[in-house]
Amino acid sequence: MSDTTSRSLQISPKYTVEFWRGLDLDPENPKQDHWLKAIDVLRDRIGERFIKPAQTLIDVDKDSKPHTFGFAILALDCLVLETIEGFKQGVINHNGQSTRLFKDFLSNWQPFIDCLGNGMVATTKAGEFYSQGRCALHHSGTTDKMTVGISGPMVRFENGQIFVNRTVFHSELEAELKRYLAVLADPNSVDQRKRFLLKMNSVCGI
Repeated sequence: MSDTTSRSLQISPKYTVEFWRGLDLDPENPKQDHWLKAIDVLRDRIGERFIKPAQTLIDVDKDSKPHTFGFAILALDCLVLETIEGFKQGVINHNGQSTRLFKDFLSNWQPFIDCLGNGMVATTKAGEFYSQGRCALHHSGTTDKMTVGISGPMVRFENGQIFVNRTVFHSELEAELKRYLAVLADPNSVDQRKRFLLKMNSVCGI
């Protein structure tokens, strides 16, 4: 692939590799206006490609009976979840890393922790969610121990089954993305900016 071609590649609906390469992003000596543009690249990349499509499915599905888009919505959100954690940790290649990234996100995510009952271990339940949610849906398009609906708490573990309120899950995930972007917008978040830059530079072939 020529350099001219690579520079024209879209890294989000609004932005290209060329735009990214034109930013002056030094975490130690930040130009805040350039960093805010860089953060908008990530907002556009994740928001427009994944968050918005999932929300569109939620909006369309709410007036239909039965509600049939739950698994598609959750599959998109599982992708977003792992992507956010990858940026947080600066992981360039997710091969062999997906399990850890997914479990790290869920077991440290307060909305998920708040759903756990007495004696439930966050990392263990995160692993179950990964297996029955992310893996089952992405690998075979089905799961035998997870029910996705529109009522109840965000997540409920009961009798070996996992019940997910896909509307609440999506809303909380979108809020988490906004929290992460807010962290990146803080000039004092040097380490987070370094990890974000490491991953996005890799996406752009830098």
